[in-house]
Amino acid sequence: MVVPDPRQEQQPLLSTPGYTPPNTMSATTRHLASAPYIDVTFANTVIKEVVESERKAVPPSYGFDIDPVVRHSLRARRLLLLRYGLVTALLLLGLLWLSPIATVAWLAVCVVGVGARSRVVRRLPPRTQLAVVAAVVVFGFCFVAYPLLQLVSRGLPDLFDTGNRGDWGSVNDVYGDTDTGLGFGDLFLPLLLAAAMFAILFLSRRHVFGVITTELAPDAPASAPRSTNGRVERRLAMVAAMQRGNISVHDSDPFLGAGWIDRGWSFAIALNPNPDDDGNRPAERIRLDGGELNRRVMKAIVDLRSADLSDGEKVSNVYVIPYVVADGYRRIDDPLIDPRTRAPYTLASAETLAAIEQCPQGGLRHYLRAVVPATGKEIRTPAGRPVLPAQDSGVAVTAFVHLALEGGMLYTEFVATVMPDVQWRYQIGDVLRPERVPLHAAEDTLRSFVRDNLFGPLYLVQTAWDAIRLQSRMARSARRAEEFRYYDYGADLSVRDLGAEVPIGKFMQHLDAAKYISLLDKTVSEAILEFLEEHDVDTAEFRAKAANMSFDYSTKTFHGGQQVFGNNNKISQANAPRPPKSGGTRG
Repeated sequence: MVVPDPRQEQQPLLSTPGYTPPNTMSATTRHLASAPYIDVTFANTVIKEVVESERKAVPPSYGFDIDPVVRHSLRARRLLLLRYGLVTALLLLGLLWLSPIATVAWLAVCVVGVGARSRVVRRLPPRTQLAVVAAVVVFGFCFVAYPLLQLVSRGLPDLFDTGNRGDWGSVNDVYGDTDTGLGFGDLFLPLLLAAAMFAILFLSRRHVFGVITTELAPDAPASAPRSTNGRVERRLAMVAAMQRGNISVHDSDPFLGAGWIDRGWSFAIALNPNPDDDGNRPAERIRLDGGELNRRVMKAIVDLRSADLSDGEKVSNVYVIPYVVADGYRRIDDPLIDPRTRAPYTLASAETLAAIEQCPQGGLRHYLRAVVPATGKEIRTPAGRPVLPAQDSGVAVTAFVHLALEGGMLYTEFVATVMPDVQWRYQIGDVLRPERVPLHAAEDTLRSFVRDNLFGPLYLVQTAWDAIRLQSRMARSARRAEEFRYYDYGADLSVRDLGAEVPIGKFMQHLDAAKYISLLDKTVSEAILEFLEEHDVDTAEFRAKAANMSFDYSTKTFHGGQQVFGNNNKISQANAPRPPKSGGTRG
């Protein structure tokens, strides 16, 4: 009799994996961690979906670490709170003490400047736009010229008065009073206020770009700012662990974090045996082992980087992992929910994976996840001389393969997704030199100076409200999970999807995606056919249906010219401008 290993009996069927921070951050992690400092909308979305939704799961993170991304999002919010707190304080100082009239006039200029750059004005005819610009210039000239004329008209008589030469009078004579209108102080103090405003915004942005170019620079040691909120820290520790699992607990998209679906097909065939020489077919269908079939397909995909292939032929970066899709709408006492943390488990054991393979259902669905990352391979001559170092393609391809044996039939599902590179503007840490940070911060401050002056108090209120309500929103999310028998624990979005460059701007990236999808599609189909033939299954139906699953280019959009595929598939394309590498919403 075989005695089971006690250690195997104690291994839980479902669990939450452990988390160990890496020593260095991947390029994708660094770029996504830079995004909150450039785009406040990205930061707010990450905090809302990952931190405030206290009981929800996060999709598995492949190629990046979500923990530093969320922590830098919280830090970016704190820096924005400080920036616009100082901006608001300066505006109140000018309105309540220094020069109310000049401060209001300056805000009016800001209103005109923001309005002149609005979409409404941009849609006007060119002559009308020119008239608006001229009006702004005249208004600004009058705003500056009037105090200067007041100052000169009061100062010139004193210069020619020999009895009072060198005596500029009292403070009220110099800075003016309510009886004489605007004076030197009414002109000088607002200019000083504007200079202080520029200094605050400049120093804030210089600090932000300094973080991006130092802490988040290539080859920089991994770092993640800590939070002083204990409840937030517990949630972040849970998120960091959940991301390393093989279960995707989803809300509506089972392939979160893999990009958009580019191609998919599915069909079922009967497992009929091959007919004999007389054309007679046995009545009973053939029984197959689902686990063995999955292992055969996995081996076929991994063989794309087989040692028998030359370095140039290998798809050297392909890998395959088990992937389980779970519907997030569950009871609180569901076996998938951890009774200790009240959050979903995200790691299925090998025993659990084998059980799901043998008994597929909608609640837990098993896939083989085959990934071809964006990392490239170097090019060398036959003599070994380097031609080109490894370069990233910019797109990652993922194929999800589901194989189910039910009702004496084989159901095959193939879904291919494409994940673009991170947005160009979030990759500024790789292209901006540290010595160029002050100049870049000054340029960015000038671009947003008028808007920051006008909307600074509004930004402060919005940011402060979100920061103050963070913990109460977490508590409300937890209460909702406790109050109802069913709760949606599924993830709503992926941070990696949120930071992706959509649409893809390079035509070669479209071709790379199509190439690797075709390779994976062909590999999976051939592996299934070989397995069926080895078990004497009639493959005529499978071959006929697989032949009809041709790549339909008619629904694809490309950029960069015109392409013709076959006789009937012509695709017209237009180049789309690449998003800016810097800037962003209140970055």
